[in-house]
Amino acid sequence: MIRIKVQVDLDATEKRIDEKLIALNQAVHDVGFMLVIAIKQDIASYPSVDKGFFLNSIKADISKDFETTVYTDVDYAGFLEHGTSPHFIKPVTKKALAWKGGGQWFFSKGHMVSGIKPRRHFERVSLQMKPQILEYIEAKVKAVG
Repeated sequence: MIRIKVQVDLDATEKRIDEKLIALNQAVHDVGFMLVIAIKQDIASYPSVDKGFFLNSIKADISKDFETTVYTDVDYAGFLEHGTSPHFIKPVTKKALAWKGGGQWFFSKGHMVSGIKPRRHFERVSLQMKPQILEYIEAKVKAVG
């Protein structure tokens, strides 16, 4: 009779798996911060009236294992990301809209605006970075051994 016995050291294997899981979790969280930086750079490069407030609102939530959520809680973020169609604007709390342009004040009881073109900061940056993100996570897990 010939036999081949394959035996696994479960304690050592379990330790290696745990180390890889820790590395994977950390890599997923790292990627969130990488995306925050890249999205902020994208916003900063875009000509905008109010990029400071929007730019500083981009954050990463790493409170869950193996998950990172990059988000903004600015009310108008969806309009910037996805754009708006032409629409009528009118004053809500005052009798007229007022704005300054070219050193001159303008007033309106309401008027049509052309809408906002989609900026796609979140979508564009995440799609551009996808290969880099996957490579980063894979390298972090492989580095554990």
